[in-house]
Amino acid sequence: MESALVVTGSDEKYFPLVVELLTSIRAQDHWVDVGVIDAGMTSAQKEELQAVYGCIVRSFKPESERLKMAIAKRPALAVNLGKLWLDVLFPEFETLIFLDADTWVQDWKAIDWLAGGASKNALAIVPTWNRYRNRFPIYWLFGLLPIFRSFNVKAAFHAYLPWSAMRSIGDRADLNAGVYALRRDAPHWERMRQWQHVILKRGRPFTSDGLAMALACHFDGCKVQLMPEFCNYLGEFLYDQQRHALVDFFHPHDPVGVVHFANHKKIRFDKNYESNVVCLNGHIQKINVRFGEGNFNVCHTKEPLHNIMIPCSF
Repeated sequence: MESALVVTGSDEKYFPLVVELLTSIRAQDHWVDVGVIDAGMTSAQKEELQAVYGCIVRSFKPESERLKMAIAKRPALAVNLGKLWLDVLFPEFETLIFLDADTWVQDWKAIDWLAGGASKNALAIVPTWNRYRNRFPIYWLFGLLPIFRSFNVKAAFHAYLPWSAMRSIGDRADLNAGVYALRRDAPHWERMRQWQHVILKRGRPFTSDGLAMALACHFDGCKVQLMPEFCNYLGEFLYDQQRHALVDFFHPHDPVGVVHFANHKKIRFDKNYESNVVCLNGHIQKINVRFGEGNFNVCHTKEPLHNIMIPCSF
C-alpha cells in the first residue's frame, strides 16, 4: 500500500499491548509505516518504538480548550480524541488505518480490506450489529414498554444532542471506532471534528469518537463502508490447534484478521492471563490469546489490494 500508515496510540500502561501489536505487524510479509500517538508513554518507551520498530511517534496537542481540558483530566484520552485528527497528525500519508492498542494483526488481508474500503472515499469501519450480537439493546420500562438503547442513542442522549440528530442515528448501526481506515483527503475529518466539538460540550469524551463517526456518516451523509467482523474481531474466541490460529466462531471457521480485546479487560491488563477457549475439536483449553506468547502464527495472505472487490457505499 503506497503512502499508507497504520496508527495506534498508547500511554505507559498500554505499552506492552502496543509492542505485541507491532510485533504482529512486523511478522507479516508486508511492510507498512506505523505511527503511534503518545498519550503518556515514558521516554524509554518512545525511544524503543522508534529505534526497534521504526515507528513515527507524535503527540496530539489540540488548540481547542475543550480537548485540552478533557486530556488534562485523563491523559490517555489523547488517543480517543486524537484519532479524529490523524490527517493533521500525519499529513504526509494518503491512507490512514487506525488500530487500537489492544488489537493484533493475524491476517494482513484485513488491513488490505480496510484500505480498499477507504479507497472508495468512505470510512471503512466494522459495525457492532452483526451475527455475534444475538440480542439487541432493548430496555423494558416497568417490564412492559420496550425502549431501544443503542450505543448511538445513549451517547447522543448524554451529549444532549438535538432530537433530529438522535433520530437520524438511533436505528443505524453503531460503529466501533477501535479499527477503521480513511483517506487523508476524505470530507469525514472535518465533519467528525465538528461533531466532536459539539459532543464535548456535555457528552462523554471516551465515547465521543464513535458517536462523531456515526453522526458524520448517518446524519451528514458521509460515505461508509461497513466491513466484515474479520477486520475487527470482537466475537467469542475459537482456537484451531492445527493452524495455531484464532478462527471465526461460526462456519467455515476461517482465521480472523484483526483480533480485538475491547471486551476482555483481564486479557488487556494481564499478559499471562489464560482464557478458557473452545477448540475446533470441541475441547476447552486454557490459552493466552495475546500475540507473542508462542500460540499463534500470522497468516501470510498474498492478495493484492487492486484485486479486492469492495461493494458500493450506502
